[in-house]
Amino acid sequence: MTHLSERALIHAQAGLAEPSERAHLDSCLTCTRRVQGLTRDLTLITRTLDGPPPRRRPAPAFRRWIPAAALATATALAALLWVEVAVWRAVTYVPPTMRPEEARAMLTQVSAALFSLGGDATATAEASTEAVEPPVPDDEDQPSECAGPEWLIRSGCGGGAS
Repeated sequence: MTHLSERALIHAQAGLAEPSERAHLDSCLTCTRRVQGLTRDLTLITRTLDGPPPRRRPAPAFRRWIPAAALATATALAALLWVEVAVWRAVTYVPPTMRPEEARAMLTQVSAALFSLGGDATATAEASTEAVEPPVPDDEDQPSECAGPEWLIRSGCGGGAS
């Protein structure tokens, strides 16, 4: 025995069923219960939609304080950062800057470590730091070759191609 489809049940509930479908509903207890369940559900939906709208509850008190708490937290964070940057720097010891020969030696070691092919950068770095010559003191009587506008392109003047 085949039961009625959902579409046929909806038609039967609305009173638009064919005579054969009505006869099946009278003889089949399963299809009759399905139509009764459909009628009960539609009645509940209709009552809910016809009733008064639900009342809105006010937000709990702690939710109203969330924006104020977020603002207070942001202000405290900004004050902490200001103290870290402004005040801490005023109290912290700043070591003097490196001399040019120390900077050159350190950069040579970093370059040797970064660009070593064999994986042993320490031997290359030690050899290259020994090759760095200490600066020669300038005589006041002789003009310096590192003075003037062309000192950057001369080979013996710290910033040129060496």
